[in-house]
Amino acid sequence: MRSEIFDVVDEDDNIKGKASREECHKKGLIHRSVMFFVFNEEGKILVTKRTQKKDFFPGYWSMVLGGHVHSGESHDEAVVREMEEELGLKAKPFFIDTFKKRIPEEKENVKVYGIIAKDKITLNNDELEKGDFLGLDELEEKFKVHNFLPETKILFLILKRYLS
Repeated sequence: MRSEIFDVVDEDDNIKGKASREECHKKGLIHRSVMFFVFNEEGKILVTKRTQKKDFFPGYWSMVLGGHVHSGESHDEAVVREMEEELGLKAKPFFIDTFKKRIPEEKENVKVYGIIAKDKITLNNDELEKGDFLGLDELEEKFKVHNFLPETKILFLILKRYLS
């Protein structure tokens, strides 16, 4: 399997070069990613549990899905690819916000999108163990009893801002 190649960017998202996925993570190089909230037609949010196979935070819960933007790929192209890979969905994503993810494991400039799932979703079993649609109150209760990804706090603020 060929290594994924990402654009290495600066704090302002200007491209500075290219590097492999492994090099970006090992050296803490800033690269691009996309994340997306999945809403059902009732406005509930898809919350998923990551498989034990994941590089970072295996078995953790997440309120978004997403992935890296490959070198030469736009954020819009990446989010469409990730929707199909992770959920088997073809839907029109809409832009919500951006943020800078800076944790020891990864440094990413992230564009956040949303989609409304009108079709049946199929979880990619290599990536996701399970998932369910929850309302905001149910989601906040789940935060109290399960491990969620480190960026969850900022994503929850983005979500609440978007919904208000």
